[in-house]
Amino acid sequence: MAEFSRRRLLGAGAGVAGALAATACAPLAPAPPAPAPSSATTAPGAAVGPLPGIEKPKITVGFIPITCSSPIVNAKALGIYAKHGLDVTLKKFSGWAEVWAAYATGEIDASHMLAPMPLAIDQGLASGRMRTRLPLITNTNGQAITLHRKHLGRVREPADFAGFRLAIPFDYSVHNLLLRDYLSMGGLDPDVDVELRVLRPPDMVANLLTGGVDGYLGPDPFNQRAVATGAGYLFTLTRDLWNGHPCCSFGVNDEFARENPVTYQALTRAIHDAALWSDQTQNRSAAARSMAPEQFLNQQPALLEAILTGEYQDGTGIPRRVPDRVRFQPYPQETFGLWMLTQLQRWGLAESDRWVTPQQYRDTVGAVFDAEASRAAFDALGVPLPAPATGLDINGRRFEPDNFLHWTAKQVSTT
Repeated sequence: MAEFSRRRLLGAGAGVAGALAATACAPLAPAPPAPAPSSATTAPGAAVGPLPGIEKPKITVGFIPITCSSPIVNAKALGIYAKHGLDVTLKKFSGWAEVWAAYATGEIDASHMLAPMPLAIDQGLASGRMRTRLPLITNTNGQAITLHRKHLGRVREPADFAGFRLAIPFDYSVHNLLLRDYLSMGGLDPDVDVELRVLRPPDMVANLLTGGVDGYLGPDPFNQRAVATGAGYLFTLTRDLWNGHPCCSFGVNDEFARENPVTYQALTRAIHDAALWSDQTQNRSAAARSMAPEQFLNQQPALLEAILTGEYQDGTGIPRRVPDRVRFQPYPQETFGLWMLTQLQRWGLAESDRWVTPQQYRDTVGAVFDAEASRAAFDALGVPLPAPATGLDINGRRFEPDNFLHWTAKQVSTT
């Protein structure tokens, strides 16, 4: 496999620039000013106080301004970090290559990441290897395949995507892996029959408007923005391909976590707190308002509210109501990681012989997915743990954690 160089990381998804990007990627109207942040005593979420002995209360956390970042962003906007004894500065990035580079060079010790990224960084699948922990999934569902309006009524199934130019936010993303699996269900080879392009999320709508791509599997708010600008329509939500799929995560430098164990515990607890608060139906509108301001997502609250409440227009003239369009379920299920590793091998993003036995896959996931830290956070917040994810229903097929090696084949069999 060719080396994934720093230059490629920094250049991946560079996207369009100048006036074109400004037109398509600026908010539909100016974002509202930030409200006064909640104090530690008025912050929502669990009624818990800060841990004693926090070694490093001041910490910078990276994020991408998409709805998947709600737990990370709202923990700041609503004073939840402060409630847990932390003084967190959020650093905004526009693309995942920038996040990877900043993390790999030590500019930041913790960041919002795509769910496969901590595995890829920890395993050195690209440049800048760093031992990494994933203590939580920031969101499940919350993505869509958005297509240019010219394809409305013409695309009905995976085979209809033949010859398309499709954008994804990063190679090491569930977006890429899930889209490839979906296309293969229609008999397409994603490396031959379509052109996959890496674009930064903010550049996706601009490229759709100009015809640079036929569509994308990407994050919100940029699916709903395509509808709002008239550029495209929602072909399908990813929840309809795999309901409950992981999307983004929180990655932490393992050395930082070992040297600052109480800080790591407090940080993990705070983001779990914000995630569980964000997941409650009655808090969705408030979550949209609190993360709308310029320093966070820089979007209109109404646009974010449509996404978070699941009451939205899909671009075809049909109003939709899908309450679980996005969820914030933070527990890092082992089965998620097993599937990701098989797909990284399947599509040439990891060597075919890197993991061979089921135990090697489990050991790799276990070294990165910090389920113990997540369980401790759930316990501290007084919230029951979710049931373990056993089988996963993905694009109409069943991924079983006790029988999964055949998923590394380019065309997956059903046996």
